[in-house]
Amino acid sequence: MFRSGAQLMILVLLVGLFLMRESRQAPADALEEGFADFLAMNSQRKEAPAPVTLVEINESSLRGHAWPWTPLDFALFFQAASAFQPELLATDEVLQWDPRKFSSDQQVKLPQYQKILREHVLRAPRLLLGAQLGYPEDPTQVPPLAETPIIRRIAGDVSSIPEFTAIEVQAEEDFRFAGATGFTNLVQEQGTHRTVPLLLRYRGQVVPSFVLQSILLWEKLTPDDVAVTAGRQVTLADRLDIPIDAFGRMRVDFGAARGRCGFDELVLASAQADAQRTTIVSPTILNGRMLLLSRTDPDSRVLRLGANRLGSTGELFSRAIATIQGRSFIKRVPVWFDFALLGAVMIASCFVPRWSKARTVVACAVLLVAYVMIALVVFGATLMWVPIVLPAGLAVFVALFRLVTPGLPQGAK
Repeated sequence: MFRSGAQLMILVLLVGLFLMRESRQAPADALEEGFADFLAMNSQRKEAPAPVTLVEINESSLRGHAWPWTPLDFALFFQAASAFQPELLATDEVLQWDPRKFSSDQQVKLPQYQKILREHVLRAPRLLLGAQLGYPEDPTQVPPLAETPIIRRIAGDVSSIPEFTAIEVQAEEDFRFAGATGFTNLVQEQGTHRTVPLLLRYRGQVVPSFVLQSILLWEKLTPDDVAVTAGRQVTLADRLDIPIDAFGRMRVDFGAARGRCGFDELVLASAQADAQRTTIVSPTILNGRMLLLSRTDPDSRVLRLGANRLGSTGELFSRAIATIQGRSFIKRVPVWFDFALLGAVMIASCFVPRWSKARTVVACAVLLVAYVMIALVVFGATLMWVPIVLPAGLAVFVALFRLVTPGLPQGAK
């Protein structure tokens, strides 16, 4: 039973249709998304690195500047960065301090430190500061409506975009009015973070997230230049379309190249530049770019990012910003490719009953490896990723089928 090539073709068709359906549902869809991340991070890319550099508050930084940072620590960042004339300075940290978290000596000096930071902040060319939306502690006591940037050009149903009723935390007033505010809420709390929100809702109004606000500042646009087609795209001044899902989230290309340097390296490079010496960090990743200050120390790496890696919000945001700056919006191949692939496997399966078991297993393994290599080339050239559940599932099925069934004699049909 099921020994002829025609019978195997029917089985391959049924298994293939099953795999195509399951690959779009949990948990198999996670395998497809993971394969897309693998292609993004391992394919040969042609595009130049995006003009954003992640300035890392890493373990080394925290040895010299213990967390939580005082305003003086942040002032050091703004002072050092100014030596390289960046286009935009940003931090997803909230410039707000609880004096109780500092020593008595630091508490006394806190107003002085804030004044120093404010002086450096005012010198920044353009500035983006982190904030977070949330909910009031007492649901019956709705806080006053705060002034926030609002996106007004909306088409479609935005009810799936997460909504908040309060600004939970934001920079102190002296710093907030010196620049723009971006909301750092990720919404998704568990699972792998392959997307970032571009849109959030505050008291019924659609507002830009930290990532979208950073792009608006970089492109020298305002929220009035943004048009949203819910569940489809965010359009910036008719010059750029950013694909989004129904929740207002954008898929991140984790292979999008961007600069990175440690906070200590930036400070040292600034001193070297002032002394007209060769800098420890190449000025090309600092001059005229967006510099994003964020934590990357082990305690902050609590997010599971693409390719099953742990990372921080800063790492996720910098990749998302690089995705938009580089226009590297990855996408899946059309569904016709799945049917074409299934048809090719069906045709090849006609000959499998006549092959030896060893030959069948080796052929399936070799073809699957070749498929992955071709997928890397295709992604590098087009940013389109091909399915993996369907070809891998069919290769395993055909190999197992041949191992458990006797072969046909030569000349048999």
